[in-house]
Amino acid sequence: MDPEKLKGCEETMAPEIHLEIDAANPQSVRYDPHGYPVVPQPTDHKDDPLNWNPTLKLSVCLQISWLALLGPLSSAVANPAFVPMGNHFGLSVVEASYELTIFLVFAGIGPLIVIPFGNEYGRRPIYLLGNLVAAITNVVAGYCSTWTGLMVTRGFNGLGAGSVMAMGAATICDMYFVHQRGTYMGIYTLALTSGAHIAPLLGGFIAQSIGWRACFFIPGYIQLGTFVMTIFCLPETRYSATHSASTTYLEQSYLQNLMFKKSKVPARRPRVRDFTRPFEMLKMASVFLPAVLYMACFGYGTVLFALTGAKLFTELYGFSTAQTGLMLSIPLLIGGVTGELNAGWVTDWLSNRHAQRNNGDRLPEARLTAIFGAILLPVGVIIEGVCLSHSKTASWVGSAFGMGIANMGLQIATTTIYTYATDIFSCLISFYAIPLAEKIGIEYAWLTFAMIVVALLIPVIMLRFYGQKLRALPSQSASNIKSRL
Repeated sequence: MDPEKLKGCEETMAPEIHLEIDAANPQSVRYDPHGYPVVPQPTDHKDDPLNWNPTLKLSVCLQISWLALLGPLSSAVANPAFVPMGNHFGLSVVEASYELTIFLVFAGIGPLIVIPFGNEYGRRPIYLLGNLVAAITNVVAGYCSTWTGLMVTRGFNGLGAGSVMAMGAATICDMYFVHQRGTYMGIYTLALTSGAHIAPLLGGFIAQSIGWRACFFIPGYIQLGTFVMTIFCLPETRYSATHSASTTYLEQSYLQNLMFKKSKVPARRPRVRDFTRPFEMLKMASVFLPAVLYMACFGYGTVLFALTGAKLFTELYGFSTAQTGLMLSIPLLIGGVTGELNAGWVTDWLSNRHAQRNNGDRLPEARLTAIFGAILLPVGVIIEGVCLSHSKTASWVGSAFGMGIANMGLQIATTTIYTYATDIFSCLISFYAIPLAEKIGIEYAWLTFAMIVVALLIPVIMLRFYGQKLRALPSQSASNIKSRL
């Protein structure tokens, strides 16, 4: 993401959050409920998304959350159907799971391609085009008669869905102040992670009742219906405070924000550096360490279960396709919702509490206090690994409990350190999870995954205490990255 266009979304990139107050016109300054100036300060224009009606903001937040939910949902509806899908194409269950792997690979590539365009030309075109591509390729996948054709469509589906999911954080930052973002980012990330957990609940019964092809048709048609809805209901949120200060600036109406004829901000063509900027940001420990931790959390907190569940639950517990779908859905949904109840608003509360104790200074690391809850993830992975290893004596309930606990930790980590690197890491799991388990045993394989998360969690916890000093080092400076702050 281009921080210049995210208006302070990347709190960890700025050494401090400072705000210049216009002493000559103090009435123009907006304050939060605690009496401190909001960050960033909005303009005087009604079409500035920061000034939008709260109902309109919430409407946009729910729409982009729904779009974010549809991406993982469409990719995971077929997860419980890996067995019948593999039988149809003459593949093993592990080989059938590669269709999800391909989706994840291209879902990780998509954001790197589209984010510079979204930053220059607006978020709305990315939402519309990405969702349309995802919808069409899902429908086409249902008609594919060859495995090669199915894999190709899943790749394009990943590009479309990944592009849509990449815009969500930017849109939240377009509309909400720093002290509000935890709550609304939490809504968005809960939808983002829950899509893959709702999908098996539907996919198991769909595949068992009307066939695995319907696992692609149904999400595709839902996405097509959503495309029509967003044409009329999802306005553009990209806004430039600098350009709005121009004497020739014309405010945009809601209807104009739905059109493409006139942009509020004069766009330039994306440059090469716009595409390499995410990699440049990785030199900063405050970006790199949370990114790596989140990759591991997402991979072992949800993708691990999705890619191994069909095989393990069928072989160890004798589950049907529908039962596998229930197992891959309900525990993770309960864990995700419970985790979010202890995440989004908590990070806002932590940030506000620090500001109250430090004369309005909103230290980014204050939010990282909530990251301690992520320790639930490795705990849950270990519980499931032990239960699977002792499936003859341990009930499936233990595995379900472990999955739920792990997903609680994932949701806390997701809301706290959400970043773009997730899918690139997750796509590799299908290649080594089952083979490693067959070689050293499920219990020790799952224990290894849990310890990886613990090892990556420790440096992020250290950022909570030393991140401010670390960001002050010349090598870690982000002063060359302009922002609206």
